[in-house]
Amino acid sequence: MGPRRRQGRRALIRIPVSLPLLLDSDLGSDVDDELALALLWGSPEVELRGVCTTYGDTALRARIVLRMAELTGRAVEVAPGEQETASGRDVWWAGIEGAAYDRLPILPSTVEEEAPSPGVRLLVERAAGAHLLAIGPLTSVAGALDAGARFDGITLMGGDWTDSTTAEHNLASDAVAAKRVLESGLPVTAVGVDVTRQVRFGEAEIPRFAACGALGAVLATEMRAWMRRWDEDFEVPHDPLTALALLEPDLFAFEAPVAVRVSDGSDGPEGAVRRVDGAGAVRIAVGVDVEAARAALADRIARGLGEHQDHVAR
Repeated sequence: MGPRRRQGRRALIRIPVSLPLLLDSDLGSDVDDELALALLWGSPEVELRGVCTTYGDTALRARIVLRMAELTGRAVEVAPGEQETASGRDVWWAGIEGAAYDRLPILPSTVEEEAPSPGVRLLVERAAGAHLLAIGPLTSVAGALDAGARFDGITLMGGDWTDSTTAEHNLASDAVAAKRVLESGLPVTAVGVDVTRQVRFGEAEIPRFAACGALGAVLATEMRAWMRRWDEDFEVPHDPLTALALLEPDLFAFEAPVAVRVSDGSDGPEGAVRRVDGAGAVRIAVGVDVEAARAALADRIARGLGEHQDHVAR
C-alpha cells in the first residue's frame, strides 16, 4: 500500500512575472482545451513559446489553433505532434473537431514521414528554460522526452488520484506514454479529475464568453454543444483549471511530491494511477478553492477572448 496522503496545504510557489510556456494539447474535441488556450492568451505572465497538437488528426487540431489565433488577432506557432498512441490503443475521436468554425486555414506543409513529428521537434527545440503544460494524452510529451527535451517542469491534466481502480481519459488513451512521463523522475504537477470536476461553467459564463468577439461566440457554441452531447447543464473546465494550478497555485492544495505508478493493465485498468512507497517527484493537487478558481478562470478566459480590450497580436 502506498504512503498515507498528507492533508492538503496551500502552495507557496510563486510564478515569475514572465513564464516561458509550451502547450501540448488534443484541442478540438472537448472545448476545454480551447478555453485553456484562451486562458493562456489572457494571462499576461505567460510567454507562449509554441503549441504541439497531439492525438489523432493532429493537423486538423493545429488548423483550429491557427483559426483561433486569426479570430483574436494573435500570432501563434503550432505544429502537429504524434497521431498514433505509443500503446497502440485506438484514438477516440469525437467527430465534431472544428465544426463550429466558419473555415480553417491551411496548415503549412510538413514532411509526414519524418520522425519525430513536427510537434515533438517543436517541444524539443523550445524546451530549454520552459515549463510544459500538457492537457491531452501524453504521446507527444513522451516522444519529446525520448528525443532529449528537458523542460523546467511539467504540469499535466490527468488521472483520478482518489481511485486507483479507474482510469482517466488522458492517461488511459496512452498508458505507455503516461508511464514514461509520470515515472520519469522529472518534476511533475498532476491535476486529476477528482479536482477538476469540482469546478463547473454554465449559464453564468457562457453569455459572457459569447460577447467576447468572434472566438468567444464560437467557444460558447461549442460549450453548449458539448453539454448537449452528454445531456448536462454544465461544462467542466478540466484543462483551464490545470493551467490555473500553474499560474495561481495559492488557489489549490497539493501533496508533497510522491512516487507514482501507472498501470499497464496487469494490475488494474490501463492508465490508472496510484501512489507508491519511495521518494518521488510528482506533486498531486488534492483540493481547490472552487468559487475563487471559477472566477479567476472566467476572468482570464474572457480577457484572452478580448473582453474590454483591443485585439493585439502577441
